[in-house]
Amino acid sequence: MPIAQAQQQMPVTVVVAKRGDVTQRVSVVGTLAAREEAQVHPSATGQEIQQILVEVGQRVEQGQPLAQFDKTDALLALDKNAVSALRAKAAVAVEASKVEIALVAEREAREKLERSQALQSKGVVSEQILDDTQNAYDRAVAETALARQSLALAQAEEQLIVQERKEIELTLERSTLRAPASGLILERNARIGVMTSNSGAPLFRIAKDGRIEFVAEVTEVSFVRLREGMRAQVTLPGRDTPVTGTVRLNAAQLDPKTRSGTVHIELDESGGLVPGVFARGVIDTSTRTNVLLPETAVRSTRGSHSVYVVRDNVVEIRNVRIGSRQGDLVEIVEGVEDDEMIVLKAGGFLKDQDRVEPVVVSAQGDVQRNVSQAASLNQPEGMARR
Repeated sequence: MPIAQAQQQMPVTVVVAKRGDVTQRVSVVGTLAAREEAQVHPSATGQEIQQILVEVGQRVEQGQPLAQFDKTDALLALDKNAVSALRAKAAVAVEASKVEIALVAEREAREKLERSQALQSKGVVSEQILDDTQNAYDRAVAETALARQSLALAQAEEQLIVQERKEIELTLERSTLRAPASGLILERNARIGVMTSNSGAPLFRIAKDGRIEFVAEVTEVSFVRLREGMRAQVTLPGRDTPVTGTVRLNAAQLDPKTRSGTVHIELDESGGLVPGVFARGVIDTSTRTNVLLPETAVRSTRGSHSVYVVRDNVVEIRNVRIGSRQGDLVEIVEGVEDDEMIVLKAGGFLKDQDRVEPVVVSAQGDVQRNVSQAASLNQPEGMARR
């Protein structure tokens, strides 16, 4: 080609078509919520709340005290039980000594009876004396049995007092309300001076392990596309970067009135997240690979789409089929191959078969006007303006 003719060719900014990942996304809105809540009710009713030990927003460990109830009556009962225990112990000792005395008397009566039986066989002791020793032995055996029954009764009373002490100690333990699980205090309904009851609201609500998730309402059309395990990004107020997560649970059915379903997204981080905060998110439903072009490179007229392809310095108007949009890029499903040069701004100033001088922007930002050189550089996708 003559040099003069090459200089008359119109310079046109082009981009090199490159394939990239195209991600289909579903937009959702919802709120942050605790993944699992532990509602803390008092285990003892009718007790006055005397002290609150934790506040909303505080992290607690399992077993940590949350509140103290009035335990005056329990402490008084414990003191009375201690006195009763001493009396019961003394009573057991007295009854045990009576058993020992009865056993001694029984042994002596048995020995007398045995001697009387031996002498009676020799005719030395009369039948009357033998009967008297037999009766004395029978009385001693009966007294021993009675002493043993009295000892068993005293021991039973002692065990009853021991059991009462365990119940009083359990009441004292229940006077301290403890966290059933580690986590974050979400709500405190406990108030000093209020009597405990099982019929009211829980005294505390705890987000177990402090785990926060994103709960969103999804329309019917989008809901059927979602599956557990899909990745998501949640944008929160006051945060510059979104929080990533994974869809962990879908509702079993749609609400027949709103035609929407609930989706739970498990977040990869929970630090600093506040339940109840409104948030927006996007869920990645599928990913495919296709050519991506700047939207300025695609000309759309009455539902048809075309691009200007530059090959050997000649413009070719080519119809294409587009897919989804991703930012300022358009997915080209059909019509453009990888590494082809496409005019950046598809305007009406170009016609099919026009000869042009393509201007390609390299990765370093310098401009090159040699077509063959530009085609051999294998440059990444760029954007420039004429």
